[in-house]
Parts: sequence; C-alpha cells; structure tokens
Amino acid sequence: MPRLEAKPLPPTPVWLGRLGLELKRLAVPLLGTHHRGLLSFTFDVPLEPLRPPAASPEQWLFWHRPEADHRLLGAGKAVRLSERGEGRFQRLGRRVRLLQEHWTHINQGRANPVARAFLGFAFDPGEEPEGPWRGFPNLAWVVPSLLLEWRKGHCTLTFSHDCAQEAPPEQVVSHWITQLRQLLGADEDRGPERPLQLQARQEVPDAARWIGSVEAAVAAIRRRERLRKVVLSRTLELRFQAPPDSGALFERLAEDFPGCVTLGARFGGSTLVAATPERLLALEGGEVCSDAIAGTVPGSATIADEGMRRHEHQPVVEAIRAALADWCEEVEAEARPRSLQLHELSHLATPVRARLREGADLFSLLAALHPTPAVGGVPLDEAMAWIRTHEGHRRGWYTGAFGWMGDAERAELSVVLRCGLLEASRLTLFAGAGITEVSVPATEFEETGLKFQVLLDRLLR
Repeated sequence: MPRLEAKPLPPTPVWLGRLGLELKRLAVPLLGTHHRGLLSFTFDVPLEPLRPPAASPEQWLFWHRPEADHRLLGAGKAVRLSERGEGRFQRLGRRVRLLQEHWTHINQGRANPVARAFLGFAFDPGEEPEGPWRGFPNLAWVVPSLLLEWRKGHCTLTFSHDCAQEAPPEQVVSHWITQLRQLLGADEDRGPERPLQLQARQEVPDAARWIGSVEAAVAAIRRRERLRKVVLSRTLELRFQAPPDSGALFERLAEDFPGCVTLGARFGGSTLVAATPERLLALEGGEVCSDAIAGTVPGSATIADEGMRRHEHQPVVEAIRAALADWCEEVEAEARPRSLQLHELSHLATPVRARLREGADLFSLLAALHPTPAVGGVPLDEAMAWIRTHEGHRRGWYTGAFGWMGDAERAELSVVLRCGLLEASRLTLFAGAGITEVSVPATEFEETGLKFQVLLDRLLR
C-alpha cells in the first residue's frame, strides 16, 4: 500500500495562544453589553511584515510606503460605508463623523490605540463599476475587522467589530482569530513562483483608434475652444496560462520603486495592484501636502521642454494651489518643478504645501482637489465631458485615489497610477497621458506603453 504523507502544517506562533486569551478577556465583556458603536482592540505583536493573500475570498486592503517603512494590511470588514454621485465626499464625511463619535478604542500593554480606516474611490463620481471593476464601490470608507500595521520595525494588530451587527461575543472573537490564522497561513503557504506564460494581449482601444482620439483632442485645443488640456487613457488586457502571483508583484514593486506607494485592494474577486509616485493628499497635524506631477518623457533625462512645463505641468500646480486656498492658509509651491526619475520615465514634480484652516477637514479637501488636471484636464467640466465621450472604457479606481485616514485628521491618499486589475488569469493594465496643444500623438502613445511596462516587466522577469 503506498504511503501517503500529509503536508506539514505551518507552525503556530507562540504568542497567538496568549493573544487569543487576552483578546477574549478584554473583548467578551464589552461585546456582551448594549454598546452600539464600533469597538476596536489593539495589541503589540512580534510579527514580521506579511504580503496580501493572493486569492482570498474576503476583501482585503493594502498600503505600503517603503521609504518610510510603513505598511498596512486590512482583512475583512467591520464597517464599510459607500457613496456615489455628486457630493459623494461631503455625504461620506457626515457619515464618518457620526460613526467616529461612537468608536471606542482599547489597547493592551504599550500598544497605542489608533483609529485607522481605508479610503478609496473611482475617478468619475457618477460611474457605476462594471466589467473587471464590478465589486469595487465608487467611494468606500472601510474599517477592516483585522488590521495589521508595521512601522519602523514595530507591529500592531487591531481587531474591530460593529456592535450594531449583533453576534455572540465568543463567535466574534473566534472569527477574529480565524482571520488571523488564515493570513498567517496564506503567508506560510507560498510555494515556488512559476514563470508566467502570456497567452493573449489586446489593446482597448487599439492603437489607431487611440491615436485618432489624441489627434482630435489636439485639434480641438488648437482651435481655441474652451478645452486646454485633457488626460486620455487606454488599457492593455493580458491573459496568462495561470493566475499571476500578486504577492510577488507587490514585493517587486516595493523593491524597485521605494519612493512610490504600493497599493492593493481586493473586492468581488478582482485585485487592484499599483505603484504610484503621486500623493493626492497627505494630512498630519494640520499640515497639508499635495503633489503636482505632470509632464513625462521617456528615459532618465531631465525634462527641459518649456512648452511641456507651461501647457501640462503649470496648470496642475495652479489648480492644486487654488483648491487648497479654499480650505487652507499659507499655501506654498516651489518656483520650479523638480525632475522625478522612475526607471523608464522622468516626470515634472512640484509639492504644494499648506496649513489647514479651522473647520476644514479631509473630505472638504478631497472634494476641492479631485480630480486635478493631472488626471482630468482644464477646464474640468470640458475635460470630463471629453473623457466620457471619447475614452470608451471604464476607469474605475484608476486615476481615483486610495489610502488611509486616522484620528486627529491624519491621512494619506495617493492617486491610483501605474496600476493593473487582476481577475484570475486576466490582467487589465491602465495608462494615460496629458494632451495639450503641443502634444505629438505618437509620442503620447509611446508614453502610455512605457507606463504599462512598470507592472508588465515585474510580472514577466
């Protein structure tokens, strides 16, 4: 009779048993009361960074800034608030403020109880997610049921539960521990990575149609119609023989682009992967920063084209300054842009800084800032109309934003760029270019191709 060998189980961390007992001691009495708000319990844990689970049936959210040694991984949902349409940020802000009034945080030992939620949204407020984006909300604020945060070698673990969702306390604690074991197990179960075999690729729209759209936009701008700039995007759909390893892709992006933020989100069976250099908004202690990044050329050469500075980059700086001026004071931007070099591409970049006025908040800033001319155009209404008429595909969260927000008005959100949407063995890549009167359609097409390569090269190497 042949001998069958069972696959060895990953070792259970020594601290996990003690954590379960302590969590039960702290959580069960409170979960059994008539508390109706959100409850969170935070612990220090000796855990090395994990990467997101590749194909988890549950939603998860991931944010990583390598240069700051700061990483967040959330699994499941304690609360998810969603909005769509004009005024979506203002409506969500009111709902979040109400929920935060009844959010109780409890810490164990030296762990610092920190409010932390993920926030992400689509480019177009009116878009109904469909196709590969189905399952992704238009705008979502999520408190995961389990949140791991690593910062400068220190890890905290937060369990959260909405007490409006009535459940036996022991069942809630058991679910938390099960989620944690699944995350730990997914990280241990990583097998050897296999080479990917590309089976098919399709550009949507195809090259001729996209270049024709760019030519039409340039002609409209040169006729001195109201449109001065529009950002047009396209997609590249790839099919592989087997599903790509998204966890390995996250690691390669963080290694190759330490100055970027690596983003991940899984909803409805699809996984967003991105490595973006552009902060839409960082908020800390009343200090606000937003990056104006626009104007791109191939290679590592410094951009010296004055036409690109004037037509593509400077309108972004001016728009961000104007948006922040409505809610901030001491708005400042550097006189000349820096050259931001990211391997295959070089960009113009200007940080804009300000101080938040009393009474302003994150959601007011988001409503004022998004979309900047770096992802939409100038004037905004004309650019949005052009995009909706000529682009021909759903952007979803591409050129929207994703990040986190915390207590005391702390937040960091990045524009979703250099991204792909992975659905089983299909990967859809997104890339765009800013079109002005000085644009050369063939050159803009080449730029989008180089942007596709950011993810593609790290999948196929």
